[in-house]
Amino acid sequence: MLGTLRWKGIQSAEELAKRCGFNSAEELRDQLKVWKLPDWLVGAENYSDKEKALSQKSASPRLRSVGPRKDLPSAGNAKALFKERLDTLLQSVELLEHVDESLHGRHFVRTKVERADVFYPRKRYSEEEWNKICEQHDLDPDDKGFWDTNVVIRMPGGVTLSPSEIEATLIGVYALADGRMDLLLDALHRDPSSIDAETREEIRTYVEGARGDKDKRDGLKVLARQLTTWVRGGEVRPGRPPGLSEMDHAVSSITTKYRKDGLTDEEIARKLVHLKKEDGTSYSTKDVTELGDLGLSWS
Repeated sequence: MLGTLRWKGIQSAEELAKRCGFNSAEELRDQLKVWKLPDWLVGAENYSDKEKALSQKSASPRLRSVGPRKDLPSAGNAKALFKERLDTLLQSVELLEHVDESLHGRHFVRTKVERADVFYPRKRYSEEEWNKICEQHDLDPDDKGFWDTNVVIRMPGGVTLSPSEIEATLIGVYALADGRMDLLLDALHRDPSSIDAETREEIRTYVEGARGDKDKRDGLKVLARQLTTWVRGGEVRPGRPPGLSEMDHAVSSITTKYRKDGLTDEEIARKLVHLKKEDGTSYSTKDVTELGDLGLSWS
């Protein structure tokens, strides 16, 4: 919605905030920070030099050309696959409170927990206990016993140099989903107060790191994007791949339309002067020409 209002030419930060249901521009900017969106979406007047530098550092090189269009299967084709795994993860979350885990030097010692069907024979109970169970659970007193299909059982889980696979999966998913690692550390680390700045930076690198940003390793998010590229039939290459921001894509698509309507690139640049690049500046005629030459559209 905010982007649509900007495209319609509404530039006042206060007016944007009002249209989006906020009491003030400052309140809207605070919410954008929570959503991890740049506050230049509200207006470039408060876009600091430091923020511009950070934006320029994190921005990918602009794409200069694209190949021929190849249609992809809908990501919705994997909806059932994704849902099945997510449901399994949610079931695993419910079992975590029953897991016993300890650290011995560098080794993690844990129990393995799962739900199982367990048969309880009648002869295990006195006649009084059996009659009470039958009354509570609507059982036939003549039955030889009953099944409980939701019993938590514990078994030896092994001794390893890392926590369980389910913990690794859940922590990885949490990190990829932009979960707050400081909150996770407070919840799970044996001594959160002992975590120094160097360790926190290591954790950040394992999640957000990118060799293209001069980090010493690619983190989970970069690796996940590379995996997704392979799964979708793309090509993964070393280095930081060029790309387009959402706004660049929008300008490219708008330029394609306006060119068909007979407008020159100079005229298009003037019509789009209210749209801002990642560094907070307007799109120049050169920008419009480069993006328009990609020939992109929304459809």
